Amino acid sequence: MITTYQQLCPVIFGPGALEQLGTKAKELKATHVFCICDAGVRTTGMADHVKDILEKEGIETCIFDGVLPDAPNEMVEEAGRKANGFGADMVLGIGGGSSLDTAKSVAVLCDNPAPLFQYYLSQGGTFQMKTPLVLIPTASGTGSEVTIMSVIHDEHSDAKEAVMRPGDLAIVDPELTVTAPPGVTASTALDAMSHAVEAYTSAGHTPNSDMQALEAIRLIHDNLKTAYEDGKNLEARTNLAFASNIAGMAFNDASVHFGHAAAHELGIRFHMPHGVACALTLPEVVHFAGDVMPDRVKKIAEALGMKDAAKSTAAEGEKYAIGRIKDLMKAVGIKSMKEQGLTLEDVKSCAKGAVEKNAFIAASPKEVTVPVMEKLLEEMYALYE
Repeated sequence: MITTYQQLCPVIFGPGALEQLGTKAKELKATHVFCICDAGVRTTGMADHVKDILEKEGIETCIFDGVLPDAPNEMVEEAGRKANGFGADMVLGIGGGSSLDTAKSVAVLCDNPAPLFQYYLSQGGTFQMKTPLVLIPTASGTGSEVTIMSVIHDEHSDAKEAVMRPGDLAIVDPELTVTAPPGVTASTALDAMSHAVEAYTSAGHTPNSDMQALEAIRLIHDNLKTAYEDGKNLEARTNLAFASNIAGMAFNDASVHFGHAAAHELGIRFHMPHGVACALTLPEVVHFAGDVMPDRVKKIAEALGMKDAAKSTAAEGEKYAIGRIKDLMKAVGIKSMKEQGLTLEDVKSCAKGAVEKNAFIAASPKEVTVPVMEKLLEEMYALYE
């Protein structure tokens, strides 16, 4: 089988990596940097530190701190107007997934006329790319700094749309993640684990994505509880940051599938944090792959700590993997759908939207139709209580 894999942009990785920003911005010939973040990142002082680094190099910087969860299209377009008014010749996103996705789409609007919807993948997704884009995550979860996709909540259709704009440089500095509170640490890391598990069980997996996905699963399993309990543990934070980064690379090549389709609809319908929604799909993703990818499920079990996984039966590997994932979710405070106040009928009602709004569901290890998704959502609801 012939496969294709790639890395979209260079990554500067490690504690203290942020301090290289000024030099890199000058290399990209930036004179006016439009920095995008949310109010929380602004409060921590990270965005202002970025501004200081850039201004020491004589680079003018404007901070937009109005990013909203799930990157609504109207907010993105507002940021795009401000970036163009500032005369931005570089866009920089710092923060979680919504901030990085906003930055990607704002970079598109710096080079192409609004409105944004005409650049959605569903509309053909054709546009120019000239303005340099630098992406700096402050949480270990989305991997957005190394993926091509900017996920936008289109407020007109109430669906998640994709704008395909890669970054030109990623800076992953684990020191920026130490202020993330325990709940954010948990949900973002489990988002990264869902990227890895879905990439590994995707119909589009490659040898490269397989290697990255399994290592990401191992690192998250081995380090999340430590980082959750002691956020200042830089070794655990560094391992989670690397896991998130390589899980992003894995799913950029292989794609996610029905777990993320379900999570997108749960997030939109019930305002559930994306990482929490992804976590709740994980046990079912493993179960669903068990009969068609038994050897892969055993490899997932091995990455989660199972001894002699290769000698186990498929059923034993699946049971172990699901058990370890559920134990980890409980250890870091992930509430079940029932604990969040959702009924089974609430959850099953997401089936149609999950299937029809997310084309990547085609990468599932087996076909997922609306009736199949309804059954999967029912099992998700029951599998983690």
